Amino acid sequence: MDDLQTLLAEISRLRALNRLLRATRDSIHTLDILHAVRDHIGTLVAFDRFGLLVAEPRGKYCIVHELVTKTDLNFCPPGSIMPIAGTAVEWVFNELRTHVNPDLGHKKEFLEDQSLYNDRIRSIVRVPLFKSGMAFGVMTVKSTAPDQFSESDVTFLEDVGMQLSSALYVSKLVMELKLQASTDALTGVFNRRALHEIRDQQGLKVFLEEFVVDYDFEDIRSVAVLLIDLDDFKLYNDQYGHDEGDRRLVAFAQILRYATPGHQLIFRYGGDEFLVVLPNATEIEAHNIAGHIRQTAYKNGDHHGQPMSVSIGVKHDTWEGLAKLIRDADAAMYDNKRRRQPQEPEARLF
Repeated sequence: MDDLQTLLAEISRLRALNRLLRATRDSIHTLDILHAVRDHIGTLVAFDRFGLLVAEPRGKYCIVHELVTKTDLNFCPPGSIMPIAGTAVEWVFNELRTHVNPDLGHKKEFLEDQSLYNDRIRSIVRVPLFKSGMAFGVMTVKSTAPDQFSESDVTFLEDVGMQLSSALYVSKLVMELKLQASTDALTGVFNRRALHEIRDQQGLKVFLEEFVVDYDFEDIRSVAVLLIDLDDFKLYNDQYGHDEGDRRLVAFAQILRYATPGHQLIFRYGGDEFLVVLPNATEIEAHNIAGHIRQTAYKNGDHHGQPMSVSIGVKHDTWEGLAKLIRDADAAMYDNKRRRQPQEPEARLF
């Protein structure tokens, strides 16, 4: 009886792989591929978050596309960009094999593991995506339950990764063309040049459609902007050097991604200044997000785990273009910085 059940399960999985291949063969849209995985694979391997991470041209970042099967879970919004250094993606690229962590509660190995655990993820499988023997991406399968994925599940997911690789490689090439001129080379968030494309409502909609892939509103009634500055960054650079300063900026950009789930519009505005654009966010939501960023930066810290203190200017208004909102947020940020001086001794720790 056990042998028969094993055979039937194998037949079900082969059929699911065939259906997945047919559904994704001609698709270059990552969201369509994610939905196909949910529809054809989710019934055979239970997961709560499923992600496709594709390396960008310089090989320093991954473009993240992810879906969830539980509505109360945080996830990386489609089109997010994350640094590879220190993450499981770097490990998979170097080792060219699948990584499995059966319980993040017992062992955290990579830069992102603590944030995943904070988001209730307990077990995770990371499968390499290959083209001509080289890994160009990673498929991540996550669950809120520990020890969720059996050996046969992992083998099946590796087969899924093989099936998806061809379609995703084409999608990677398309995404590369879009991102080459629009992302900051150091942090992987959008650059100031990309911000100049958002001059009015129509420009914002076009930008969202071009880069974000998925958003859940038809009209942009209002907008909030957060202008964020790392406190004492020049002092940090002078004390530890520009390489360490760059690593601190990269760590903070990663914190912004995790502290603003669902908000993909993060820009590097200046040397140590970042801008977050929140279409249709209320003023209360914007201030809550700002508070969460402050707390996360101080609690999680930089690449050494040392606390980071930030000043944030928040401006919310009906949509009239971004330029005035950014100027007002800039003034509010410097006012916030002045009012918080002198800072508490622990906030100046490096």
